Amino acid sequence: MNETKSDPNKKFTFSIQSNSCYSKDLNSYKFMRSCEYKIEQTIIEKALESKDGYHFEPSLTKSDIDDYMYLQRAKNCDVDVVVAICLQNRYTSNDVYVVEFYWPATESEISKSFTPRIFNDLKHMEKKFVTVKDVDAVEINGVNVQIFPNGDPEIVRANKEEPSKATQRELRSKVWGHFDSFEEDEKQVAKCKHCPKVLTGSSKSGTTHLNNHSKVCPGKKKQNQESQLILPVDTNEGSLRFDKKRSHMDLAKMMIKLQCPLDMAEQETFKNFVKGLQPMFEFQSKDILSYIHRIYDEEKEKLQLYFDKLASKFNLTVSLLKNNSGKTIYCCLISHFIDDGWELKRKILALKILEHINDTKALGEIIRRLVLEWNISNKVCSITVDNSFLNDSMVDQIKEICLSDQGSVSSDHWFISFTLLEDGFREMDGILFKLRKSIEYVTETRHGKLKFQEAVDQVKLQGGKLWDDLSFRLESDFDILDSALRSREIFCKLEQIDDNFKLNPTMEEWENAVALQSCLKCFDDIKGTQCLPVSLYLPKLCDTYKKFLQLEKSSHSFVKLMKRKFDRYWSLCNLALAVASVLDPRLKFKIVELSYRVIYGHDSKMRLNMFHKVLRDVYYEYASEAKNLTSSASVLDDFNCSTIGLGNDSILDSLSKFASASNFNEEASWKLELELYLDEPLLPMDGAFFDILGWWCDKSQRFPILAKMAQDFLAIPVSISTSCSNISAMINNPAYSTLNPESMEALVCSENWLETPKESKP
Repeated sequence: MNETKSDPNKKFTFSIQSNSCYSKDLNSYKFMRSCEYKIEQTIIEKALESKDGYHFEPSLTKSDIDDYMYLQRAKNCDVDVVVAICLQNRYTSNDVYVVEFYWPATESEISKSFTPRIFNDLKHMEKKFVTVKDVDAVEINGVNVQIFPNGDPEIVRANKEEPSKATQRELRSKVWGHFDSFEEDEKQVAKCKHCPKVLTGSSKSGTTHLNNHSKVCPGKKKQNQESQLILPVDTNEGSLRFDKKRSHMDLAKMMIKLQCPLDMAEQETFKNFVKGLQPMFEFQSKDILSYIHRIYDEEKEKLQLYFDKLASKFNLTVSLLKNNSGKTIYCCLISHFIDDGWELKRKILALKILEHINDTKALGEIIRRLVLEWNISNKVCSITVDNSFLNDSMVDQIKEICLSDQGSVSSDHWFISFTLLEDGFREMDGILFKLRKSIEYVTETRHGKLKFQEAVDQVKLQGGKLWDDLSFRLESDFDILDSALRSREIFCKLEQIDDNFKLNPTMEEWENAVALQSCLKCFDDIKGTQCLPVSLYLPKLCDTYKKFLQLEKSSHSFVKLMKRKFDRYWSLCNLALAVASVLDPRLKFKIVELSYRVIYGHDSKMRLNMFHKVLRDVYYEYASEAKNLTSSASVLDDFNCSTIGLGNDSILDSLSKFASASNFNEEASWKLELELYLDEPLLPMDGAFFDILGWWCDKSQRFPILAKMAQDFLAIPVSISTSCSNISAMINNPAYSTLNPESMEALVCSENWLETPKESKP
């Protein structure tokens, strides 16, 4: 709504709702734009008061219009002829719309013939929102408005005669508002305005039969139902005006958030559903992509402004994803951070196409460019690479590009890679293939099912393991390994009784599978666990390392290989994870001491001193007062690793015993904020839920520097698979298979950026 003009005497309101110019002439366009700011009322008044439902003005310059500016604009723009046509809202009878058409003076004669044709076309158009209502005269907001009735314009003008005084008295009954009275075959008749019914209109017949018909008229009932439709409320303007653009955007956001098929708006069931709610709503599926890109642009701009104001740093994860065909490779960059309200957040920054999966230079350039684009080069805490498709040397190359002088992040950022779990499976591809095919044989072939059941029965008769669950899980390699090992005895029996079963692993392969399963059980608490705090990841890794030390005594080559890769992984991430563990008030520096003793043995003292220096450097960096702070005696220097016995206890169990037996010395002398924090007793680990972010939020006033460190380090992700599961599902969704890379990125990012609407409280 650009401008509103009101006349208090006539009580009606004029407002511009939309403009359209179909002329290549620049003057016509200028005239249309000028009308947005000042609406000429005389033409509109004449149209509303016209008995024909429209007004034709053959010459503006010769008319009685006294608006000099309006006439001057019309003259300058070579506009002289105008026709104004009235239309009425089908749902709210108080709204009348006036459509105006303008022509230059040279087209005056042509416009005369066009006017009734245009009006007739509007009258016979598909009536979804507005219509030429079949009413002789209605009062709208205090104005007596004549509406053009159905029929040819010339014929109607002939029938529009002033009723006699006797007829006016006869029409005083309210029921006549629903009937048209006219003479037919020299008889007075009354035609229902809501249906084709024609009744006698003689004054001698009275109005009882008209009232009876009005009560049961099907057309009137239908119109009453339509008039009761509730239009969407525009809460910003406090009106009941149907906002088409807002409704389109709301639908697009719903389709993005719920991952609906992009052609949903064309499905008949959806059309019928929406039509019942709002008949005026229309949406073309071909427009959905333009709305998705618009939402993407708007949400990206809002997110960039939000990032600029955010106090915390960002922990970035880089993942490579393939679609089902394996032909398209995506590089996904995700930021993990703790916001100012101490809530852990995850935002996708980009989803880019990678031409070749081994092109580390291109991958490093993508990371560098995106960090600069989002203006976070000075706010990166860590970069984590999911190297499922990359070897160690490729990860090193990417790290070199990101941390080089030409890169986008400084060299003091942490660089981590995750894929320890998958590496073990790569060495077992042969046995996993056999196990998968064995399971498929007994689950997908009729002969295999019968023979497998026979093997189950024989194992039971021979006193073997009872088998009551014949279900197999094939969702992941770990599931295949677990299902097959539970059925090992039956598969061995199946090999004896079924000559067609040729896929049973050898005894050596079964033993390798048992060893691998034992090794991988250590990862159960880590694999895909989003709720595991990063502060607890270090002791979990140490327990895994202890398991490796036990399995390394075996002759399984893959165990040694996994141990070697574990050492590589540990070298990349242990410092960042150790800092995060120190910032857990239940663990602090003691958990690092215990963990390093397990990992480094006799070298643990030297490694602890190195970490102590790293921890101090990080603290000084966050304090931004490194030159002014002086070192003081620290509890970190006085710890004797030999005083703690580990035995067979887990790292966390050993820590609990130490915490319960410790007697911390509270010194009143001035200490660094870090030392004051470390000197306080450990909080108990009683198994109850501990809100570590809530704890630091409460302590942020007492330990402001450490709270800032916690806000950054506690956001380091410990699992990439969970973050990417939804993204992988979207890029492999058949409904999105035709999207180009830009549209796929807009869809995936928008789904992540759009906030889920909160339920309104009653």
